[in-house]
Amino acid sequence: MIQLHFRAIDDMDGWTEECDTVEEAVSTFQYYMGKTYDRGSSYCVNAWGDVTCTLEGATWETLGIK
Repeated sequence: MIQLHFRAIDDMDGWTEECDTVEEAVSTFQYYMGKTYDRGSSYCVNAWGDVTCTLEGATWETLGIK
């Protein structure tokens, strides 16, 4: 299972999306983050800077997130 943990400026508690496959995780990531984002070593932030995502159960490389 791959877990994507999101946090937004209007939801500082955040939420978690659980995905069974890499494809589902990529689709979920793109739904919330869009196709333009900045990736750090431990999290990604979307282009507007209002949503961040951390990952558990896989790596960014596994998902093809560059």
